[in-house]
Amino acid sequence: MKSLKANLVAVFAVITLSPLAAMAHQGELHSNPAFGSAAPAPSATRTITISSATKYVNVTQGDVVKFDVDGKTFTWQFDTLRTKASFDFSAIAPSGVNTHGVRVYVAANPIYAN
Repeated sequence: MKSLKANLVAVFAVITLSPLAAMAHQGELHSNPAFGSAAPAPSATRTITISSATKYVNVTQGDVVKFDVDGKTFTWQFDTLRTKASFDFSAIAPSGVNTHGVRVYVAANPIYAN
């Protein structure tokens, strides 16, 4: 019985800590309710590379995007209730990431429409 209890505790710890471990390599994580929240890298459905030539990016409400900026990566979920939005990429990028003045345009997701 003691072995079963120890195994259950170990499994619970792995399940609880796995998302944190997946995000730990991404640097400082944060949320900005107006624009979404940080997400685990494996949940990304696409990757966008930002360079000095990038002027803007287009995403849709609900998208989970992994951003690669000069070799630094972070993943963001655009889980905002705003129907139309554009904002500076620096509003969601972790500190220390050169955002190159990029602007983010978030399109309304038709799934959320009434």
